[in-house]
Amino acid sequence: MHAQLVAGIFFTGAALALPYANLSACRELQLPITVSVPRFIVTTTVKDNWDAVSLSLNLTNRDFAMPADPLPISGVTPNSVESTYMIGATICGHGGPTLILTHGIIESKLYWQPTFGGSEKYSFVDAAVAAGYSVISYDRIGVGSSSKVNALNDAQFQVQTAVLSAIIDYANDSMNATKIGLIGHSYGSYITAGTASHAKVDAIILTGFSGNFSYFGPFVAGAGFRVARIQDPLRWGALDSAYLTSSDVYAETYAYYTAPYFERRVAEWSYHVGSEPFAVAELPTLLGTTIDYSTIKGSVLLLQGKYDVSACGGDCVGLLGAAGGLFTGAAAVETVDDLPAGHNLNLHLVAPQAFQMMLDFLKRHGI
Repeated sequence: MHAQLVAGIFFTGAALALPYANLSACRELQLPITVSVPRFIVTTTVKDNWDAVSLSLNLTNRDFAMPADPLPISGVTPNSVESTYMIGATICGHGGPTLILTHGIIESKLYWQPTFGGSEKYSFVDAAVAAGYSVISYDRIGVGSSSKVNALNDAQFQVQTAVLSAIIDYANDSMNATKIGLIGHSYGSYITAGTASHAKVDAIILTGFSGNFSYFGPFVAGAGFRVARIQDPLRWGALDSAYLTSSDVYAETYAYYTAPYFERRVAEWSYHVGSEPFAVAELPTLLGTTIDYSTIKGSVLLLQGKYDVSACGGDCVGLLGAAGGLFTGAAAVETVDDLPAGHNLNLHLVAPQAFQMMLDFLKRHGI
C-alpha cells in the first residue's frame, strides 16, 4: 500500500516533502472553469484489478484500435455537455511572457515543481521564474487539487483541451500575458498540441512525445495498472474504480526512468508523493481524436529523453524527424532526441540542461 511505504520514507528522510522554494513568487489558486464540449460514450468498465489487467491486455493487443479490435467507444453525445470544474493551479508571476504547464498521466503538477529536499535542480517552475517568466502549472481534472470527476464521462481528452483553452483565456484576461508558451509532458503534450491546434499561442514545447502510439504497448504492460482506490484507499478511496495507477515503485520506474541517469530517491518520491491516478477514458478518447498539427502556428520544440519507453520504445534517436514533420504550419520546428533520460525527463539528472534548452528555445523565438 502506498500509505505504509510513504511513512517509512518520511521517517528516514529520504524524500521528505518540503514547501516550495520560492513561496513569495508563487500562489495556490482554485480556478472555476466551465467547458461545453460533446462527450464520447465510453463503453469499457473497470471495477477491480482483474478488470484493470484485462484492459491492459486489450490496450497492448497488436490489433488494438484497428477494425478487428475497435476503441471502447460507441459514439458521441449529440449535443455539447456543459460542466464546471475547479482547477487547482500554482501561479507564479503576474503577466508578461507566460508559460502554461500540463503534466502527463500517473503524474500531477508536482512534476514541474517537486517538493523533496534538494529538489530545486529538478524544478522547471523555479528555472522559468528565475528566467523572468510567469508560470501556470495546474492539476488536470480528476487529479490532485483539481475537481474529482467521473473517470468515463468527464475525464476525456477533448474536455482536458477545453480546460487548457480556458486557462489560456485566464492568462490573457486576468494576468495580462503578453506572450503564451505551452509546455506539455507525455499525455500533457497531446493536450498541449490539441489545444494549440485551435488556440493562439506563441510557442509549444513537447516532451515525452513522438506523435504516434507505435511504442505504447511496453509502457502499458510495464506499468502494471491497478485500481487506485484499491491500491491506496487512504489517498484515493474517494475516486471511482475507473481511476488507475501503477502497480508499485519498480513498475513505475520501468515506465518513467532509465538507470544510471536518475536518483532512486527521486523515483521513490515520485511514486509516493508526486504521482496521481489517471482516468480510464483519457487514453481511448485521445486515440479517438484527430489532432490537426498543421494548424499550429507558433514555434515548436520536441525535446526527448533518448531512452523514453512509451514515446520511442526505449530509443528515440532518429524518430523525431517524422514527428517534427507533422507541424507543417509552425513558425519553426526544432528537435532534440538524445538527452540521457527516460520518459520523465524533468526528474532525471539532466534536468538542468534540459530546462536551459527549453528556455533558450523560448528566448530564441521571442517569447
